[in-house]
Amino acid sequence: MNDSSLDDLSDGLDVLADDVLESDLDSLERQPGIVESARSDASSQLDSLRDQERLLLRLDRLLISGGARFVLIMPLIVIINFGLAHSYRNSTPIWWLDHMQDVAPVEMSTGIHILSLFILVADLTLLLLLFRLLSVSKTIFQMEAESLTTVGLTFKSAHGYAEMRATIDSSRRQLVATMSLLLLAAVFLAAALSFSVEDALSPRLLALSTGTLLAGHGVHLVSNQSRFNVTEPWGMLEAFSPPIHPAVLRRPFSDVIKAHVDPLLAFRITEYLRTVEGEVRSGYSISQLQEKLLHLLHLRRRSLIDEEEFREALEPMIGPDTIERLFNHPDLGEETWDRLLSRARTDCAPFFRLHDRLQMRQESGRVGSVWFDVDMENLVAGPANLFAFVLNQTDEQLDFILRVQTPDFRPNECVYRLRVEPYEEIQLDSMLPPNLTQTLPPLMATTRIIWQSLIPSATGEATVTVRLEDTEGNLVSGRVLTVQIRPDLMTRLRLSTGALFIVGAMIALLSPTLPFILSILGL
Repeated sequence: MNDSSLDDLSDGLDVLADDVLESDLDSLERQPGIVESARSDASSQLDSLRDQERLLLRLDRLLISGGARFVLIMPLIVIINFGLAHSYRNSTPIWWLDHMQDVAPVEMSTGIHILSLFILVADLTLLLLLFRLLSVSKTIFQMEAESLTTVGLTFKSAHGYAEMRATIDSSRRQLVATMSLLLLAAVFLAAALSFSVEDALSPRLLALSTGTLLAGHGVHLVSNQSRFNVTEPWGMLEAFSPPIHPAVLRRPFSDVIKAHVDPLLAFRITEYLRTVEGEVRSGYSISQLQEKLLHLLHLRRRSLIDEEEFREALEPMIGPDTIERLFNHPDLGEETWDRLLSRARTDCAPFFRLHDRLQMRQESGRVGSVWFDVDMENLVAGPANLFAFVLNQTDEQLDFILRVQTPDFRPNECVYRLRVEPYEEIQLDSMLPPNLTQTLPPLMATTRIIWQSLIPSATGEATVTVRLEDTEGNLVSGRVLTVQIRPDLMTRLRLSTGALFIVGAMIALLSPTLPFILSILGL
């Protein structure tokens, strides 16, 4: 099989992979709105659940996962209180006797423990609200999945569905473990308060309460999960991670951003774009519209073009009314597209850096036979994304072999055969220079872009060698990248703190039994 046939086969497979969601909806072409009609069967229950989720989501962002973050602060306050109570277990300061004894006729250590019990109950209440939020989100997600499956769409077999289910379930399990340990801490503390301070059992119960509290907070820190919701169109993005990619991108922005879209949002976008497909002007396709729309949104987000230029660039493809509908849709409006771009920029920063370098090269007017550039993350915490751009600025078609070699990632070597068409500059009748929206999208379409995911096999410093060769094996250009494989600072801090809490929990739980063990050993 020659290189041309291989390229044709590769392009065909890319098209098939990119449009797998659309193929499901194509089978329902003569049944418009069937997905919405299926959802309407349980609309009242869904509306009620969505209202609950919105309310719980506001509370979560204000008090729990964001804002005040009481679930992180309250256990720390209780731990500090335990230390204070232990310091004053045999004495009571004068100020307590003079000002607090009449209000709270108990010893200071007992009063601090009572306050700690109330704080633990408040913390458990907030965690119960969070658990309810996760349960409601899971129920809505399952109902959405069932409605899509009922009408014949292969939603449950879509990429990311199983991963999202696992993320939802693991978040609930982690929360159940945390609540169980904190509940035990509250029970042990309440039991300790039922005994007098002089009773020998009270210190042991307090030690058990301290240990379970430290363990619960440590589990919460170590297994902290991303928050998600189903009410907002982009709410599941944080629970979804893109697939492993060895691919030559045909439509760069669409391919990169689609890889970060969760299955539920992907079906919504595909279904909505089908309603716009009939309004795309002759000579253009919905895929071309989507690619140009995402590219222009990125340029506008970086303030490289203004609103007027943005709309003028889209008007040859769709009318002004359709543009307004695209951005004023209640679920899939401008904010949804912006959030998709933001997520892609965070996870695939090398792609956007290379795009910016290509744009600067184009604006500077630099020319050459072949422009080759490579980029990847400097700090790798999970799968690494390597991008390579190849631009042919000669007058003829060129064939290349791209090799990615590394001893520190898997796979250790990847080989791509590329056929790069020459880039032809746009010739305009106007005497004015062409603007960015006229030159950059065609330049990106001509550039061959490789996206290779690399799985770290060790931690520390790693090297990646990228070689661009001709068909005879001669080196045309190359890059050697050096990166660091380790978690980011906040992740390391969170894991280290959680591990310290768990170690402290083990010590606290063993302390009541340690004298007994030592006596058995004769020590």
